[in-house]
Amino acid sequence: MMLRIMLAGLLVAASPLSAAPAAKSGRAAAPAKSARAAAPAPLPMKCPIGGGEFTFRPTASSSVWGTRGDGRPYGNGTYPLALPECPDNGLVLYKEYTADEVAKLEPLIASEDFQGLRLLDTQYYRAYWLMKSMGLPPERHLWALLQASWEAEGKPLLRNRYLAELAEESAKARPDPASLNWIGMEGRAVNALRELGRFDEALARLDSIPLASIRAGAEATPATEDSRSKRGWLDFFDAQRALIARQDASSDPFELMPKREVAARCKAGKGLDAAQKEQCKALAEGGTEADKAKREAEELRTIGKKPVER
Repeated sequence: MMLRIMLAGLLVAASPLSAAPAAKSGRAAAPAKSARAAAPAPLPMKCPIGGGEFTFRPTASSSVWGTRGDGRPYGNGTYPLALPECPDNGLVLYKEYTADEVAKLEPLIASEDFQGLRLLDTQYYRAYWLMKSMGLPPERHLWALLQASWEAEGKPLLRNRYLAELAEESAKARPDPASLNWIGMEGRAVNALRELGRFDEALARLDSIPLASIRAGAEATPATEDSRSKRGWLDFFDAQRALIARQDASSDPFELMPKREVAARCKAGKGLDAAQKEQCKALAEGGTEADKAKREAEELRTIGKKPVER
């Protein structure tokens, strides 16, 4: 059970649902209100270090209909999922530890560095610190750090520190354009730099990603899930480039929202910035100029005519 909780973070690399294009009509239906599953029964647990006993209540399952630019799901649950934690020493149980791992963890948990993290840092940040200290690869510990940034929502200084660390630490990973985990983390790093307002760095990071190679890989086997995910990430990178160009540092731009979320927010009409209000107006009128040009080009191609350059 605990291992599945942490592996959920890896799934944000598989398919960037946040990269879905905006809804074509402001009249689209709002997300259906899915009934949340009943809360799971509390689980009795015992800390592998110190032996303290405690009770952990797992997070109820929920429905997800997309993700933000930072990977946080749009859904009717709480994200990230809570992890069991030993109340006495703060050990985060992100997996079921082996005896050898417990031996390595004991001095880490007792250290001043770790105990200091309990004062201000989030649970997933402490999990990230432990995973990194235990030598887990970047594709594991960086996703924990990403989820720590979700926990820091409403604490801008802490969240910005986590986003900056994510951009810095992910840059140390070996480039692997064939890996969805690497592609996904590069996408989250570009988004982190954009949200921090470091637009020049975000653009440089985006330009360093071998998009042509990723596109070629996606086109080689177009029907596979891997290729569909890569095409989704390519759309995500296109959206990031547009946001960087207009110096948009928001965490919830429409360009990175799933269609149904955009439609619901346009319908509600609350908390929209000026750009979003214009986008809602354009969508209600049948789409943006770019949407109209794309539809016109498709129509002309079907009758064998060359579209006019705009």
